[in-house]
Amino acid sequence: MSNTEIKFVTNSDIDRVKWDRCIADSAYGIAYAYSWYLDRICEKWDALIRGDYQYVMPLVNNTKYGISYIFQPFFTQQLGVFSNLSVEPEIVEQFLNAIPKQFRLTDMNLNLGNDANPSEHFSTKSNTTHHLNMHPEISEIRAAYNSNTRRNIQKAIQNKVNISRISDVPLFVKFTAKNLKEKSPEIKSRHYSALQEVINYALKNELGEIYVARNAENMMLASAFFARTNQTCIYLAASSNQEGIEKSAMFLLIDTFIQNNVKNNLILDFEGSNISGIARFYSGFGGLPKTYISVRQNRLPKLLHALKK
Repeated sequence: MSNTEIKFVTNSDIDRVKWDRCIADSAYGIAYAYSWYLDRICEKWDALIRGDYQYVMPLVNNTKYGISYIFQPFFTQQLGVFSNLSVEPEIVEQFLNAIPKQFRLTDMNLNLGNDANPSEHFSTKSNTTHHLNMHPEISEIRAAYNSNTRRNIQKAIQNKVNISRISDVPLFVKFTAKNLKEKSPEIKSRHYSALQEVINYALKNELGEIYVARNAENMMLASAFFARTNQTCIYLAASSNQEGIEKSAMFLLIDTFIQNNVKNNLILDFEGSNISGIARFYSGFGGLPKTYISVRQNRLPKLLHALKK
């Protein structure tokens, strides 16, 4: 495949029906790559497309100080090349090399189906997410929980934590933003507004669910939004307040979600993490590590290499 077969297509010229069909049919298709998700989570995205949408790669981009760059938006763990055909490393490399030179910086996460040994112009880094197969019986899944996870689920039950589903998106987003304020100060109000649009669409189209944990006084302790596409549920946005942490509310929330979704031929994608403590939390439910790659390229003059998005 030559680079000439890969076309750069601006947002307004993307056929969203064909695009979403490609993502739906991809072996590693995921919620983040659908046009409805990208249209809401980021201000601007264009694409590289081969053939009649046989292969596609979204390019989320922006311009700062007159410099155009490609970046990974918040609440969007993986992008890269998608296809219902085999995505060989050479194809991924060719797509990366076809990124227009107008983009002076590229900082992008590929998806689990993308393996790449890009040219010397790109640097790479390996990242970890965790997947839990929810096909077996709940008893079999719970048997794989580690002792710490079992202990914390019992602690939540003893603390009279109760789990339910809600459809109040503003309430969820407000709770999430408040609890992530110190942990993730780089996520601004505009990013949470974009997340709210994504969740509104997902709930309306039965592509996701919000779970909340409450105490005996019916006060929220923890919450999580799960996005569901391509037989995968992504643990996409989640947080706990201090009482929720003390009462181990999130352990019971995830266990309840798993119980409600067993035998539905689904995978739970915990969406991380490279941080060892968080990775232990996910592996405690039996989540298995999966590796995806980040790629970076800097075409800036050396004096401007410090520019960040």
